[in-house]
Amino acid sequence: MRFFSVKLKAATLIACWLLGGASLAFAQSGGYLERSQGQAGTTGDIYEREVLIEVQIWGQVSRPGRYRVAVTTDVVGLLSYAGGPTEDAALSRVKLVRGAFGPGQTQKVNVSKYTGRADKSLIPMLEQGDVVIVPSTLFHKMMRAAGFLSQAAVIVTAYLVVAGVR
Repeated sequence: MRFFSVKLKAATLIACWLLGGASLAFAQSGGYLERSQGQAGTTGDIYEREVLIEVQIWGQVSRPGRYRVAVTTDVVGLLSYAGGPTEDAALSRVKLVRGAFGPGQTQKVNVSKYTGRADKSLIPMLEQGDVVIVPSTLFHKMMRAAGFLSQAAVIVTAYLVVAGVR
């Protein structure tokens, strides 16, 4: 198994070298994220080892799910890993649910405010077991309700036509 891991890491490094510059390659092993970063103009690679935590992201993102990220990741970083918010995301009402090891607490995170000011202090760092929920906008919810009502009207109309009710 170790031989396969070494071959995978070697293939990753070769891919980074072929892509050139400051390409980053990530290979997960155990509870660490191993990052190799090739520096332009040098022959060696820099290796760092970071502790990983497991977090989840739900709702209006491109790829919701469970992620293993570096302990230095914040909510915006997790949004980026998940492919970014969808067009229906209410970024001013993002929720951070904390408390995998005890009574949970919920914190509202206004990502829109962060993007307007670029103030990193507005975005909390993630901890082990955190869940980030990106809710829908009110417009998206209304459009889903309208779609449901439209489909229900079609079903009722089809029933009335089949039943012969005028």
